[in-house]
Amino acid sequence: MAFFTAPLGVTVLQSQDLQAWVLPYGARLMQLWWMTAPEGPRPLTLGFKNPDDYRQDTASLGAVCGRYGNRIGQGQLARDGQQWALDINNSKGHCLHGGREGSGQLDWTVQSLDANAVSLTLDTPGGHMGFPGRCKAQVTYALQGARLVWQAQAEVDAPCPLNFVQHSYWNLDAQAGLQHHLLQVNAQAYLPTDALDLPMPAQSVEGTCFDFRQAAGFPSTKIQQFDVAVQLDAERQLRRVACLSGRDLSLTLSTDRPWMHVYAAGNLNPGSTPLGAAHLPGAALCLETEDMPNGPALGAPVWYAPGEKYFHAMTFDFAPGAQ
Repeated sequence: MAFFTAPLGVTVLQSQDLQAWVLPYGARLMQLWWMTAPEGPRPLTLGFKNPDDYRQDTASLGAVCGRYGNRIGQGQLARDGQQWALDINNSKGHCLHGGREGSGQLDWTVQSLDANAVSLTLDTPGGHMGFPGRCKAQVTYALQGARLVWQAQAEVDAPCPLNFVQHSYWNLDAQAGLQHHLLQVNAQAYLPTDALDLPMPAQSVEGTCFDFRQAAGFPSTKIQQFDVAVQLDAERQLRRVACLSGRDLSLTLSTDRPWMHVYAAGNLNPGSTPLGAAHLPGAALCLETEDMPNGPALGAPVWYAPGEKYFHAMTFDFAPGAQ
């Protein structure tokens, strides 16, 4: 695919190896280019050529989803005798990715910008999408050579659960499908789901298609099954958790979160003119590091009090070379 100049309104970050396009709408990573690919600059994620097309996007392409990424069952919060009804925007009756006007569907403000990094902010009032308290969030994208750094932080003025999730779709070959991709993940367990897509108790990955302890691929017959949260090994600190490799490029992912959602785009449908690989089921892979899906209902430590900082970090390290 030919490289072209970023459209008006898109922030461009540059390093020797990478170029990132960041869109204020949804604080989205619109595209990440591998500038030193053998054939010339290569797009590594799924996106649209026209920034305006993201406003009709229902797949959260490159977006920062929140206040609470993934699902909150039946859109209900309860704490200390109080209850809150959240926006229900999921066909099975849940609040998904923060509701219809979650952070991935709002315009963020560029707070600071230089050649290698951009920070964007979002301020939502108490009651927005039903969530308690005002929330002030900030997201940063930064390029450091062949590394992309992503960080999210937030604070609230009333107790509220927070889980901001970066939702890029990765295809390291910029060609149709994941057939040449292998994934390795440091995870011993996963969350099976019930008929409503809500998590049940964790189970071992042993003997399942979610066992990525050794690098494994994505058979086309199982693409629909790859929509699952895996429990990452080690403590909640920035550590290497996964490696995705294509034919001639690998992505090593580090995070400080306890869970990662692995989604092989089984529900993706063609839409507006794509930037990167075509938008089809199984076209790319989301690696969404996160807190527990439906965490507020399951007693996960996802509530934040006034004065308590939410912080989430990820790094993506790219290296050329054949599998």
